[in-house]
Amino acid sequence: MRLLLWLEPLWLANLFLIILFPDRLLPEGKLFVAVLAVLAFWPIAFLAERRMLPPSPLNLALIVLLLWLPVNIWAAVEQSIAWQAAGYLLLGVAFYTGAVRWPLFRRHPGLLASMLLVFGGLLALVGPLIVIDQGTWTWFAPFQRRAATITAQFGETINPNILAGALVVVLPLAAALLIAPQSSTLRRQWQKLLWRLMLATLTLLLLTIILFTRSRGAQLAAIASLGVVVCMRWPRLWWIAPALALAVVGAFLWMSPDVVLEQISAGGAIGGLDERLEIWARALYAIQDFAFTGVGIGHFNRVIPLLYPYFLISPSVDIPHAHNMILQIGVDLGLPGLIAWLAIQMTVIALLTVTWRRQTGLSRTLAGGVLGALVAMLVHGQLDATLWGTRLAFLPWMLYALAVLIARSDHPPGEKGFPSL
Repeated sequence: MRLLLWLEPLWLANLFLIILFPDRLLPEGKLFVAVLAVLAFWPIAFLAERRMLPPSPLNLALIVLLLWLPVNIWAAVEQSIAWQAAGYLLLGVAFYTGAVRWPLFRRHPGLLASMLLVFGGLLALVGPLIVIDQGTWTWFAPFQRRAATITAQFGETINPNILAGALVVVLPLAAALLIAPQSSTLRRQWQKLLWRLMLATLTLLLLTIILFTRSRGAQLAAIASLGVVVCMRWPRLWWIAPALALAVVGAFLWMSPDVVLEQISAGGAIGGLDERLEIWARALYAIQDFAFTGVGIGHFNRVIPLLYPYFLISPSVDIPHAHNMILQIGVDLGLPGLIAWLAIQMTVIALLTVTWRRQTGLSRTLAGGVLGALVAMLVHGQLDATLWGTRLAFLPWMLYALAVLIARSDHPPGEKGFPSL
C-alpha cells in the first residue's frame, strides 16, 4: 500500500486535465465521477498509514471545509456548475494532501518550490499568447498573431486579472530565493552565478507580465509581498516599516482618497469604486440571507443578479464573482466554510512565522517566500477572486503544502511533529 501511494501524483496529474477540461474529455453529466476520483487514494492511505489525511495543523479546519462542501453542492441550482466549482476546490485539496504525503517531497521540500517556480515561468511565457485582449496587450499583438495557428487548436484563453493573480503568488517565492544567502549545496562559483541569473530572469519576467496586465490589485499585491520578503531577509528593515506606512497614508490623503480608490477599483467589467461597492454590498446581502448553505458553490453570477439586481451595472455585463476573495468564499460556502477557510489561512501564517523564526538556510528562505506569497494572495484578494473557483485555484493549496513540508523539516530526522504554535 505504501508503494502504491507513490502513484498518487500521477493519478492526480491525469485528473487535473480531466477536471479542467471536462467538455473535451468527459461525457456530459459525468464530471462528478472525476471530482470524486481525486480522493481515490485516501482509502489507500488509510490502509497504509491508518489515517486519510497526513499529519498537519490544518487538518481540523480542512475536515470542516470538506464536510460542509456537500451542503454547498446541494444548495446549488445547477449541479453541473456546482460540481465544476467543487472540482477546482477538491483538486487543490488533493494536491495538498498528496504533496504532504509524498515521500519525495517530504525529504526534499525544495523540489515542490522548484515545481512552483517552473510553473510560474511557463505560465508567464504562455499566458500572454492566450490572454483575452482588453486593449492593454497591443504591444504583444504581433506575437499573438504568429502563435494563433497553434493556440487556436486548443481554444483556451485566460483573463489578464487571473493571469496576474497567479503570477503574483509565485513572484515572492522567486524573489526570496534570489536575495537569499548563497546556498552551500552549490559548491562551484559558476553554479551559484547560474542559479542567481535564472532566478533574476524569472523574477523580472514575472514582474514584467504583472505590470503589463494592468491589474492594479496584482500590482499592489506585488509591492506588498516583495516588501514582506525583503523585510524577512533583512529583519532590521521592519523598524522602518511604520515610517513607510505613515508615508503611504500621507501620500494617499494628499492625492485625494476618492481619486486613488477610483483608479484602484477600475478594471475589466468594473467601471470604478461605486460599481465595486455595489457588488460587495450584494455579496453581503447573500451571505446574510444564506449564512449556512451559501447560494450554491459557483453560482454567484446566476443567483446575485436575480435576487439582488444591480443598479449601476448593466444587466448585459456578466459579473462572475464578488471581486473580493473573502466575500466570494462566504457566498459560495456560507459562514461555516468561510470560517474553516480563514482558519486555514491563519494556521498557515502562524506555522510559517514559527518556522522562519526557528529555521535557517533553505527552510527559512522558503518560509519567507511562502509568507510573501500568501500576503500577495490576500492583498490581491481584496479586489479580486482569481484563485478561487478558477482553473488556477490549486495554487494556494500548493503553497499550504510547502508551508507544512518545511515546518516538518524543523525536527531532527525520524522525529515527527510540528513546531508548537
